[in-house]
Amino acid sequence: MKSSQGIIAVLIFGIMVFCLTFAMNYLGGLNEVKNPIQSKDNSITKSSDSTEDGSNQELTFLQKIYPSDGISALENEFKMGGMQDYLYTHDGLLPLKIGLDSKNCTCTSVLLFELPKDWVKNNSTKDVSGKTNLLKIEEALSKPDVKSVLEKQITPVALEKNEQPVLNSGSVGWIRLQWKTEKMGPNRLTANIWMGKKGGGNESRLEALVNVQAALIVDPVEIVVDVLSPLVSEKKVAFKCYSSTRKSFDFIVRMTRPRPDETIQIGKPIPLTSEELKNDEKLFNGTPLLSGYLVPITASYSVPGGKDLMELGPFSRQIEFIITKNNQKDLESDTRVETKITGKVEGEFRILDAEQRGRLSMGVFQRALGVKKDLKIETELQGIDLELDLAKTTSFLKVKPVPGWPQDLLGRRTWKYSIEISPNTVSGPFPRDDEFFRDSSFYLKSKGNASRSIRIPVEGRADN
Repeated sequence: MKSSQGIIAVLIFGIMVFCLTFAMNYLGGLNEVKNPIQSKDNSITKSSDSTEDGSNQELTFLQKIYPSDGISALENEFKMGGMQDYLYTHDGLLPLKIGLDSKNCTCTSVLLFELPKDWVKNNSTKDVSGKTNLLKIEEALSKPDVKSVLEKQITPVALEKNEQPVLNSGSVGWIRLQWKTEKMGPNRLTANIWMGKKGGGNESRLEALVNVQAALIVDPVEIVVDVLSPLVSEKKVAFKCYSSTRKSFDFIVRMTRPRPDETIQIGKPIPLTSEELKNDEKLFNGTPLLSGYLVPITASYSVPGGKDLMELGPFSRQIEFIITKNNQKDLESDTRVETKITGKVEGEFRILDAEQRGRLSMGVFQRALGVKKDLKIETELQGIDLELDLAKTTSFLKVKPVPGWPQDLLGRRTWKYSIEISPNTVSGPFPRDDEFFRDSSFYLKSKGNASRSIRIPVEGRADN
C-alpha cells in the first residue's frame, strides 16, 4: 500500500515539473516581462507590459529653473509680459504622454513646441549614453533667425484645457512658460508637467523668477526745496528718470496744474552716461538701469522775466513723467509717474496764528455743525493793503475781513480774517487727491504796482 502511494506521488511531481517547464518555454513564464512588439523597421510601436503607457519614463530638460542660480531674476516690464523656453528631449523607448498638472498663476500659459525630426537629425548629436545633446540644440537655436523661422513651421499645443500630447521616442523641442503678470516686484512663476499619466507621481517643475518693473522709474518722487525768500531767491534741484527695461526712451515731463505765471521751471533733460547709470544701480538694489536722464528744476522767488512774485506760504507742485512714442505724438499712459516739489516762501508778509508750517488747521469738526476760525497776517511794509482773491480761493471756504482791521502797531500792519466752513459743505479730510479738495486754500493779493499773491493752505477733517 505504501509503495503504491509513493508511485502516485512521483507521478504527480513529474506532471507538475512538465507543466511548469511548458509554461516557461511557451507562455513566456509566470513573472517575465513581455517583449515589446517591433515593426519591420525595428522601431518600437507598442509594449504589452505594465508600463506600456510610458509612465516609467520622463523628459530630460536642459534646465528647469531660470535664472539658473535661483537668486537673480528675469527683468520684465509692467504689462508687457514675458516668456521662457525649457528645452527637452524624450530619449525613452516608448511613446510618452504629458500634460499640465498645475501652475501657480492664472497670468501664465504653457505651450509645447516639438521640433521637426529632420531638423533635429541635422543639428544634434548623441552622447555616449545615447541621449540627445541639448547643449548642441540650444547652440543651433541661438543662431540668428533660426528659432523664429522654426516657430512658423510648428503648431504649438497649449497645455491649458487638459490637452495630453504623446511624444514619440526621440522627440525634441521646448515647453514655453509665458506670462503677463501685473504684480510689481519679484514673482516666482511655476508650472508642473506630469508624464506618463496624471497623478502617477512622475512630474517636472518648471520655474521662472521674474522681476516686474515699471517702464519708467523716477527718483526721488518728492523734492523739498525748503525756504525761498528775498535772501534765497533761487534753488536748483533735479529729478532722475530711468528705465530698467528699455535701452532708450522718449518722454515728456510737465507740470500737471501750472500757474499762469509759474515760478517753477523745468529744464531740458540731460542723458545719463553708462558710468552714471551703473553707479545709480546701487540705489535700486543692483537692478540694471539701461537708460536714463537728469531733469533739472529751478524754483524761484520771482517769475523769471516778470514782475510777479511767488505766492507766500507753503507751496506744492505736481510734475508728471510719461514715455512717448511716434515723435511724442502718443503717450504711453501706463508709464506715467507723478512726482512732487514742495517748499515754503517767506517774504514781507508773515502768516500768524497758523499751525504746521503756515497751514491754518481747522481741526476735526462735525460736518453738520461746520467750523469757524480767525487768522492774522502782518507786514513791516508801509502804505500797503490786501484784498481777497476770490478767483483762486477754494469755493467751500468763506473768508471775510474782520471789522476794525487792519491795525498798525509798532511799525507793523496787521490784518485779521474770519475763515468759515458752512455746515454740510464738506466731508472727510482735506486737502486730498480730489479735484474739489486738492488745493483747499484761500488767496490774498496785495494792491498796487508791486502786487503779489499770498496763499494760505487750510486743512482739517469733517466727520459725520
